[in-house]
Amino acid sequence: MINLMIVDDEETTRSSLEELVPWSEWGIDNVRSAENGLAALKLAEHYSPSILLTDIRMPKMNGIELSKKIRELFPDCMIIFLSGFSDKDYLKSAIQLSAVDYLEKPIDLEELKALFQKIVPRLLEATNEKANQTLLLNSFNENIHLLRQEIILELILNKTELSDLINQYGTDAIPLHTEGNVLVICTVLNWKASITNDEKSLIKHTILKTLSHCNPFLNYRFIAGFVNDNYLIIAANDEKSDPHSLKTKAFGDSLLELLRPASNLYSSSIGYSISSNQSIDFPDLYKSSLETVKQQFYYGVNQIFHPNTFPVLSFEIDKTLYSQFRKLLRNSSADELIILVKHLTTDIAKAYDPDTNKIRNIYFKFLRILFEVTMQWSIVDSGDINENIPVWQESEARTTLQELSDFLITNIEIILLKPDSKENTIAKIGEIKKFILSHCTSNQLSIQSIAEHTHLSQTYLCAYFKKSTGRTINEHITELRIEKAKEYLKDRNMKLYDITTSIGLTDTNYFSTLFKKYTGSTPSEFREKHLYDKKTL
Repeated sequence: MINLMIVDDEETTRSSLEELVPWSEWGIDNVRSAENGLAALKLAEHYSPSILLTDIRMPKMNGIELSKKIRELFPDCMIIFLSGFSDKDYLKSAIQLSAVDYLEKPIDLEELKALFQKIVPRLLEATNEKANQTLLLNSFNENIHLLRQEIILELILNKTELSDLINQYGTDAIPLHTEGNVLVICTVLNWKASITNDEKSLIKHTILKTLSHCNPFLNYRFIAGFVNDNYLIIAANDEKSDPHSLKTKAFGDSLLELLRPASNLYSSSIGYSISSNQSIDFPDLYKSSLETVKQQFYYGVNQIFHPNTFPVLSFEIDKTLYSQFRKLLRNSSADELIILVKHLTTDIAKAYDPDTNKIRNIYFKFLRILFEVTMQWSIVDSGDINENIPVWQESEARTTLQELSDFLITNIEIILLKPDSKENTIAKIGEIKKFILSHCTSNQLSIQSIAEHTHLSQTYLCAYFKKSTGRTINEHITELRIEKAKEYLKDRNMKLYDITTSIGLTDTNYFSTLFKKYTGSTPSEFREKHLYDKKTL
């Protein structure tokens, strides 16, 4: 939209220009006028001129002063001077202000028309170019987190000079100093087992987008990106990139706070690298931050960790513990088994072995022995192949040493301690059934989500339910869904696809097959039979 502002202290000139010239035919959308420079500035508070057509000599504020102020307010405004005097000083000022042209009074309409036919296309072209630049800038800002994701990988995987990347991508994409200290901050996200890959992708996208628009974030210069689903990597610098400084600690606290709203989906911990005054060291700093964040295995989650300065030991298990564990297990000595596991956990914690995979493997071996022996007793056979959960999968889901120890102990207790009283069993099964009933219409219901709610391992949740009810969990869920489907089928207006999604399933063909398996008829046959029976009543 092109706005014209006419400023002239002569009312006749002003009204003639405003009313008699066919501005709309010349591409002008709006025309406003003012009797002097001060009045024009007042008008400009709510009317943004694209073109200023102003007399030079006026009371209160002349055209030159007005043009200077309009240029400050609207740098892209085109200026045309009017005057009845051929004054060289005025012409010089017009040149300094980059005026489009200079018209002498009385104004020649054809000359005015020719001038506007020249400047309106230029103005439209400039407006379109500016709009395109704005769109490009908005698009760049909107997607800058995606670019920084790639830059992070380039920084930490290759020994690339930071200055080379800044020259390639620009300072808007990489707001880091090339001089001063740098460090890497690694945030590990420990996802809940029930979180899907699509949910992870959405959350990661939201985190990166939020971080990209936190600029400056506690006066920190940084960029962020993910390495696989679990590690949020931040490359940062400031005048004193010291992991132990108050400013750096405040950054970590704010980062944990930023991640807290989704804490029902994951737990998190932050690990700082050592610092370096060489930006080419980013790959080594990245490895340093990964080692630091491993401290969560021993100290717990939702904490900030700094590079370890005390000596660590390599923990080597006494291999006779495995045979001792197996012997105690066969003697059904639960208390002694639990004591063994607790002592082992204490010894491992003291050693603080950084090879956490080796430690995980120790607990996995104990779990495997436990399951091998108890399978021979037919204790954990759920009777449903769809409910068999790999032991390693459940153990891998444990984030800390204490969680691994508790997981092993819980399984020992479930198998070897005295069975629950009848009242406790009824209450526990009631809790499980209540959770299933309230979530059976959701396609997110799974053995994982039930296990998380009841604080049982998936393997023994299935065994416990089967032993107590005589049915598997999957059978129970399916029966509930079939009963709900029967109610929905009584409504002729409800489509089969809507019924399928309303009971927590996604595939209509699978639903039809399942329904026939449990009822002996297809959904359509069931609906027709119900409607027929209703008519005959």
